[in-house]
Amino acid sequence: MLTIHELITKQSRERPDNDFLRFEGAVVSFSDLKQRVSSVSSMLREMGVKSGDRVALMMRNHADHVVVYLALAWIGAISVEVSTNLKGMGVALHLNNAEPQFFIIDPDFVPEARAAQDEIRFVGMRMLVRDAANLDLEPPFRPLSLDHHLATCAPFPGTLSRVHTIAYTSGTTGQPKGVVLSERFFQAGAKNAAILADVRDRDVLFLWEPFYHVAGWISVVIALQRGVPIAMVERFSGSQCWDQIRASGATILHYLGGAMNILLKQPARPDDRNNPIRIAWGAAAPKNSWRTFEERFGVKIREGYGSSEAQNFTHLNLEGRVGSMGRPVEEFDSWIADDDGKILPNGEIGEIVVRPKVPGIVMCGYFRDPKKTAEVLRNGCVYTGDLGYRDEDRFFYYTGRKKDSLRRCGESVSAWEVEQVINSHPAVEESAVVGVHSEMSEQDIRVFVKSASGVKVEPLDLIKWCEARLASYQVPRYLDFVDEFPRGPTLRIRKVELPNSLAGSWDVQGSGQGGNTRARRVIS
Repeated sequence: MLTIHELITKQSRERPDNDFLRFEGAVVSFSDLKQRVSSVSSMLREMGVKSGDRVALMMRNHADHVVVYLALAWIGAISVEVSTNLKGMGVALHLNNAEPQFFIIDPDFVPEARAAQDEIRFVGMRMLVRDAANLDLEPPFRPLSLDHHLATCAPFPGTLSRVHTIAYTSGTTGQPKGVVLSERFFQAGAKNAAILADVRDRDVLFLWEPFYHVAGWISVVIALQRGVPIAMVERFSGSQCWDQIRASGATILHYLGGAMNILLKQPARPDDRNNPIRIAWGAAAPKNSWRTFEERFGVKIREGYGSSEAQNFTHLNLEGRVGSMGRPVEEFDSWIADDDGKILPNGEIGEIVVRPKVPGIVMCGYFRDPKKTAEVLRNGCVYTGDLGYRDEDRFFYYTGRKKDSLRRCGESVSAWEVEQVINSHPAVEESAVVGVHSEMSEQDIRVFVKSASGVKVEPLDLIKWCEARLASYQVPRYLDFVDEFPRGPTLRIRKVELPNSLAGSWDVQGSGQGGNTRARRVIS
C-alpha cells in the first residue's frame, strides 16, 4: 500500500488531466491536486504547522477542505475534524479533548469558535480562518488565504503507521470519543470499500458525507487509490439527491444510517430508475427496504459492516444475501461472543468480535483514554459493542447496539429490531426507540417517529401495525411525533439528544399487554 502523498504523486504522473474532484461546476484534476496540496503544505509550514501537530478542522464540504486535509497528510500533521453542527460548548468539548496546536475554520464558524474560547482549558492554539481577508478578526484569529501561493514543499517521509487523524465518534448513545487512526487504517479501509463498491475505471463516486465522519475521507482515498473522480455535494438532500447524481454523472452511491430510508420515503417519480448509479454500497441497509430500493431505483445494493474502532469494513456481503452484513474480509477473523467473552454457536445473538490478522489496521486507541481503550481492545481483538449472530454459512447479521437494548416484562428487547418494524410502515420515514422507567416492569418502550413527507399517521394505527408484527413485550407504550431528528454525521439519530420528558407523548394504554388499546396524551 502507498501513503497518501505517494498516491497523489502517482496519480498526478499517470492521470494528470483526469478529474479528481467535481464540485459546484468546478473541476480539480490530479495534476491540479498535487500542485495545490504542495502549495498549501508550504503555506501551512510557513504558518508554523509541523509534522505531528494536531490540526482541528471545522469546514463544510468544498474543494479547499479536501486540499487542506491532504496537505496536512503531506506534511505529516494529524487532522482532527470537528462537526459543523456543533455550537460553542460542543466545539470546546472536542478541542479540550484533542488540544490541537491549530484550528482551521470557515468564516461562518467564527461565532462558534469565539463562543468556545471562554471554555477552552489549554493554551497555545492558533485559529486560522479560511479566506477571511475582509473579516474584522482579532487575535488569536488569523486569516488563511489558500490562493496565489506558488511555493511548494517536499512531502514528509511518513509511513503507513503514522497517526493520521483523530476521528470523534458520533456519540449516538453517549459522549463522543477521539479514535486515533493511522494511515494504514484508511488505506486498508479504502481497499475493501472499493471491493464492496465494485469500483471500475469509468466510475464516478458520489460523495455527500460530511468530512467529520471517516466515510467521507474513505471515498477520497478510494479515488486516490483507483484514479477515479469524486462528484461532491455540500450536504445530503433526500429531495435533491437523485437530481444531483444525474447532473454529476455519478455511478457509485454510498449510503449510511438513515439515508436509504430517507430516499425511499421520497414521493415516487416516473424517472426514479432513470439514473446513472450502478452500485449503492454501505452499511445498515434496512432488510425490509433492500429489494424495494433496488427495484425502485434500478441499482444493486452491496452491504458491509465496520466501525470506527475496528475498520471501515471488517465484513463484506458480496453475494447479495438480504439482511446480512456478509463475511469477514481477508484481514480479519470474526465471531460472536457472550458477556464473558465465550464464543457462541451459530444462530445465537451476542457481541460481534473481530481480530485483525494484519498489524496496525485497527484504531491505535481512544485519545488520552486508556481505560475506555482497554474495554474495546482486548487480547488482540476489537469488541465492537454491536450485537449480531452468524448463520450456518458463516454469514453475519447485525441486531443492534449492546447499549441500545431494553428490558421489558423480563425479556430483552432490541431497539433496532423494533425500529425496523416501525420504519416499514408506509407512513413512517424513520423512528427511534428508547427505554423509559416503568413502575410495573423494568422499562416501558418509547418511540419517536418522523412521518413520511405529506403523510399523517394515527398513533393507534401505528401501534396496531406493531401488534401484528412484534411480540407483545416489544410493542411501544409511548409515542412521539417529531419534525426532525438530531443526527450524527452519517444521518444516524442521536438518541442522547431526544427529549426525556413524557409530557405531550401519546400513552398507548394496553399496547403489548393484551388489553383494549387506546391512546391519550400525557399531561405531565
